[in-house]
Formats: sequence, C-alpha cells, structure tokens
Amino acid sequence: METRTWLDGRVTRSTLPTYSSLQPKPPSGPKRLQLGQGELAHFYDGEDGGIEYLAFLEFLPGGIRGNHLHQRKREYLYIIRGEVDLVVQDVTDPASREKIPLRAGDLAFITPGIAHALQTRIAGEGVEFSRGRFDPADVQAFALIEGGR
Repeated sequence: METRTWLDGRVTRSTLPTYSSLQPKPPSGPKRLQLGQGELAHFYDGEDGGIEYLAFLEFLPGGIRGNHLHQRKREYLYIIRGEVDLVVQDVTDPASREKIPLRAGDLAFITPGIAHALQTRIAGEGVEFSRGRFDPADVQAFALIEGGR
C-alpha cells in the first residue's frame, strides 16, 4: 500500500492495493478486491474498537464539502468513485495549506485541528467514518475553498 503524509503526519493518503480474483489469497489489511460480482473494498479492519460514525458522501460537479475542522474527531475518508481535491491546513499555520488529490481507492486520514475541504474534480462517491460519534458541537467553520455549491 502506497502511503504519503502531509502536515507532519497529521494528514495521510493511502492508495489501497488492488487484487483480482485470479490472484492467490491477498494479504490482510486494507485493499481492493476486483471480483466477478464487483469490487469489495476493505478500507478498515481495526483492532482498537469499532466504528461509531459512518456516512455516505456524494460528490457533485462544482461541489465543495467541509470547509471546517474538528477539535476531537479523527476522520477517515475513502473514495469509491470519482476524484476530489482535499485541501488541508493546520489552523495555527496559514503557510501549511496543502492540496491533496484523491481518486477511487484512496483512503485519507485527518487528525483533529486540521481544517479540511473537498472540491469535486470528477463526480463520484465516498465514505466518511470515525471511531467516535458525530458531535455537531465539534464542527467549526473554516473557509479553505470559496464558491461552489
């Protein structure tokens, strides 16, 4: 699995390896299985407790999601289909802004205190999940991307 980090490891992007049904048994851990009946993506198999928050995301043309940060939530984002730019910034350092391209098969991880926004490049879908429950009081607006709908 290819992994790259930004903001001193507080944001990561991993591209999950893809295996076909013709290959020998793939290793455990995150991966994409291309099977005759369709893709099966293993993007989380943790031993440290269960998932308490899970959401489906649709990425529409011209769409912008996020433009906020969390002080407690550790957030994962898996891209099922399409392409988005993940814009991130440590709120204590305006010079830390980065634009991270994400496409199908990419898994991003964002730690607390990192402002983030998603801008659709190619329409698609994704899954957002967290080990902690969603708390609306933990969402703080932080404009990284202007415009959109």
